[in-house]
Amino acid sequence: MRAVLFGGTVPPLHAKVGEFLETDPYARQRLEEAEEVLGHRVLSGFAGATESYSPEVRRAYLVTCAALADRVREEEGAESGVCAAASIGHLPALHFSGALSFADMMLMGEAVATCENEWNATDRGRVSHFMYRVGRERLAQLREDVEAGGGWAEVAGHFSDTIHLLNVSAESLPALERAVRAGGGVPVLTFPQAEHSGVNAPLRDRIGRALSGFAFRDARLGLVRGSDGALVDSARDLRALLRDDCVTPVDFPLVVDRLRALGVDRVHVIGPGNLFERLTKEHFDVTVLVPDARARGLEVPASGPARVRRDRVPTTT
Repeated sequence: MRAVLFGGTVPPLHAKVGEFLETDPYARQRLEEAEEVLGHRVLSGFAGATESYSPEVRRAYLVTCAALADRVREEEGAESGVCAAASIGHLPALHFSGALSFADMMLMGEAVATCENEWNATDRGRVSHFMYRVGRERLAQLREDVEAGGGWAEVAGHFSDTIHLLNVSAESLPALERAVRAGGGVPVLTFPQAEHSGVNAPLRDRIGRALSGFAFRDARLGLVRGSDGALVDSARDLRALLRDDCVTPVDFPLVVDRLRALGVDRVHVIGPGNLFERLTKEHFDVTVLVPDARARGLEVPASGPARVRRDRVPTTT
């Protein structure tokens, strides 16, 4: 069985994927549709964006994912039996699964972004820190050390047994980074707010109200959600998935386990970046359609995105 995975990595800026959006025929078609829905141009705002996860970058991310998924469906011969997603990837996965129209996906992206921006405009003294080469036992110790020092900490996501996202009180971050390095780990990235955390319950409620005006359909394809690997396809469960994502930790190894249990042997990874390519290639034969090929030093074909093919290869990352 084949699956399509919508990775939840940080959307890249125009310098990395602008060429793809400007030249790929599938992307051009989706751009036209998006601009008709939104009532303004997408690329002009995206070209001037300087912050990942800004509204301009989110719009370009959704268009990119939809265009790549169109190509997988129409040209790659990938009749998918299931799709999967994590974090921000849930929204384009909902469209791919048939639960949302493209127009509603774009408008819903605007609504969710507005809720998140309003919520995150207030500094609540919490951040989330992405790290790798940190085992689960070591992660538990790091959390205990933060709490022993008077800080707050909770797990926001497991992406593999050695790649994690940890929420901590902002004042605890410098000591956490030192401790990660001291144990042989690598601090990677910090977000200026808690992610996938119960402290975001008011944000979940805001998003729930924003989603009330949108129509969800039962999905044509089951969607393996990023929090627990559950296979969901009802309109009710898919609405709840999107509403609750901001309060629910990611556990990507459970997604991998579910895909394997379903008999998936090939995965098409959709979206920019290569984190989820790395996370899946030891379990499945993986094909990535790469919109940020030039930024990754890959040869860019005359038409369409670069393709990266990976047979399953054990990794220790």
